[in-house]
Amino acid sequence: MISFKPTIPNICLAVILLTGIFTACSRSPECWGADKNKGIIIESVPNLNCFPVTDHSQYVITNDSMYRQAFTAGCNLPAIDFNTVTLLGMYTTGGCEIKFIREVSMHKEESRYHYKVKVKECGLCKKLVFGYNWVTVPKLPDNWTVTFEKK
Repeated sequence: MISFKPTIPNICLAVILLTGIFTACSRSPECWGADKNKGIIIESVPNLNCFPVTDHSQYVITNDSMYRQAFTAGCNLPAIDFNTVTLLGMYTTGGCEIKFIREVSMHKEESRYHYKVKVKECGLCKKLVFGYNWVTVPKLPDNWTVTFEKK
């Protein structure tokens, strides 16, 4: 049987091992689970695997024509009913293991939606991860705007 004596070297070794376990990629409890959507988001659009034609970091797509023009020809775009929803996208990056917490809120008094994406980065590896965070929200009313925030 192995015994553990609480000596200073043994305690230091235990702290180092536990730190390694919880800061390595995919090991930190902070990054366990799926990405989260909050507020008025209807759904994420994860199977939108085409890259936009422009290098904008923020997108507000309100109709099918804008949708088709935003992506390269030949992309197999999922069907979106722009009579009832608006597609929002915000480019974000992070390192190692990341989780996105997306939230869209409606500010009626200011006639705007506010799209906030919080990026939780975990681990110490050098891998770069990015995403456009495509989500659908209720149709943006006429003359409303969208503001964006990255945290």
